[in-house]
Amino acid sequence: MNVFERKILWRVLGIHGALILLLITVPMLRGCFKPKPKEIEIFISVADAAPAVDVAAVENLPEPMQPKVETKDPIPEPVKPKKVEPPKPKRVEPPKPKKVEPPKPKKEEPPKPKWEPKKASEIKKGKKINEPKKPPPPAITTSDIKKMFSGLQSSASSAVSPAQFNDYYLQVYNRLYAAWTPPSAASAATRPTEVKIYMQKNGQITKRAKTEGSGDPLYDRTVMDAVNSITTLPKPPVDYPFDYVIVTFRIIE
Repeated sequence: MNVFERKILWRVLGIHGALILLLITVPMLRGCFKPKPKEIEIFISVADAAPAVDVAAVENLPEPMQPKVETKDPIPEPVKPKKVEPPKPKRVEPPKPKKVEPPKPKKEEPPKPKWEPKKASEIKKGKKINEPKKPPPPAITTSDIKKMFSGLQSSASSAVSPAQFNDYYLQVYNRLYAAWTPPSAASAATRPTEVKIYMQKNGQITKRAKTEGSGDPLYDRTVMDAVNSITTLPKPPVDYPFDYVIVTFRIIE
């Protein structure tokens, strides 16, 4: 132990000794300076004795009430633990073996015959199906042109020559006949169907009307189907006097 530690030790011991001495001397000093208690004087006066009391016997006194003693509930008997039987082990049946069916034998398909080209003599010839041919536009007859100009007055017809519009009529017939497919049973003996087609100056069709029928509803229907499929005709010449054209649908053999 060095000198510094010894000094600290002596200081601590001195402080503790001073505290112990102070605790002993303080109570002793308080007892020395405590004031003396004052004396109390008590005066007792003696009086006459109390008169005698007659005590009479009392009969039939009610019995004193006995306090009710609460009865505690009887202590229940201890419950005997039930015997717990261990669960019976379930009987595990071994899995039944599955029936393994033998694989079915595959049906052997007969080998496909190799393709060989047939001879020309072995080929069966069928009937040739002829598609309906579209009839060529017929040549414009004088009667057709007369029908065109039948609505003009005599003064106007003298100034207009029907022959100058033949090219235009051919253009109209070519366009309408290209859209027409007559019935296969129709022939040159079938009466023609006549249709009047109204148009504007630019050739746009505004109205269609059947003016003469052939007597065959199927024939007439094919004609009107062709006319209805066309919406514009070739533009008529500037000096064309009508707002319509009359087209006759006929078969020529």
